[in-house]
Amino acid sequence: MQRLRAWFYLKNNKKRAAILVLSFGLFFVLLYGVQFFLFPAYYMDEAVLVKGAERMQIAYLNQMRELGVEMDASLWEADSSATEEELIAEINRGSRQFAERLREDGTADYVFVCNVYQIGIRSFAGDNYYTAPLLDKEELEQMMDYLEPELVSGVLPQKPGELVMDENMARNIGVSIGDTLYDRKTKLVGIIKYDTYFAAGIDYDDIVFPKRHLFFLDNGTIPDLKEYMAGFGIEAGTDQFSVIQIISDTVNAVETVQESREELESPLRVMAYSVAIVLGITVFFVYRLHVQDRYAEWCLYRSLGYPEKEVYLLAFREYGICFGFSILLAAVLTVLLCVAGGMLMRSRGMLFQYFLPEALLQISGIAVLLTGIMQLPVVCALRRVKTIDAMEEE
Repeated sequence: MQRLRAWFYLKNNKKRAAILVLSFGLFFVLLYGVQFFLFPAYYMDEAVLVKGAERMQIAYLNQMRELGVEMDASLWEADSSATEEELIAEINRGSRQFAERLREDGTADYVFVCNVYQIGIRSFAGDNYYTAPLLDKEELEQMMDYLEPELVSGVLPQKPGELVMDENMARNIGVSIGDTLYDRKTKLVGIIKYDTYFAAGIDYDDIVFPKRHLFFLDNGTIPDLKEYMAGFGIEAGTDQFSVIQIISDTVNAVETVQESREELESPLRVMAYSVAIVLGITVFFVYRLHVQDRYAEWCLYRSLGYPEKEVYLLAFREYGICFGFSILLAAVLTVLLCVAGGMLMRSRGMLFQYFLPEALLQISGIAVLLTGIMQLPVVCALRRVKTIDAMEEE
């Protein structure tokens, strides 16, 4: 008996076959698209924290009296007549003295005491903050010479309140040269090209806050500030009660990004599986309608003597052909979606990757599961299929 050919039916029923191919194709495109647009949050966290900490570390001096520097304690006594400016000046003096002690150690290439400016970095699935140092003019020049960024446009800061940043960050927060940032005192004067997010500027004239941030420049010689400070007999940690609070170093950055990814993966997984379930149910009913429409034809095949196994294999081959074309369609549509999405995210200064191996692995698993589920309406239909003689007897 001649084998039943799936291609003949699909060729003569192009509209129905096209609906199946389109349904499966869009199913896979949306599964990949959800993760493509949400994963930039992870890559941006990694760029802000891990890549930045490879050459720059930041800490905050919480408890000045525990640093082993000489401070004029009388300024803080209850009957002291010291002004706020005098208190700030004394804290700044103590910070500089401590920084000089670290410079003499020679582990870091540069150690700066500075104020900082927080810049928000936005993605579709979360925000992060970049801690930009506000230095003296000479210190900023030293930093630029050390990091060797490429100046794309504008100039390097020359006056208090002027800031330079990389082009991705500028696009992300929507500013260009000459714009003021979150306050009117801070102005962007230069755009640079750098391998990660970066911003730095010159400190303001009117010092309202004391300089209590330590900014280290090195080539990875201080991956762990806690261990580094322990060598000086000083407690350092990420909590605000530590003598020195670690803002950014490689060890803590990696842990923070890993925690962030785990937090991101939970809602991402829920969203991806929710989309998969909703779309899967839709595709299931589309395929079920397709199977119902084949019922009379399958009855005819059984009446002609074809065994149930051959009819089932016919349905499976039809499914396989439609599934194969849907994969090709999904690949083309996914490329188009990623190109368009990449242009959108690049215009917003987001970091992303086109190829997501984990997403493809997850989709492959869902595809196998979906293939198994799609056999249910076929098996149920074949159990109800009867020959013409059996239907006449009824």
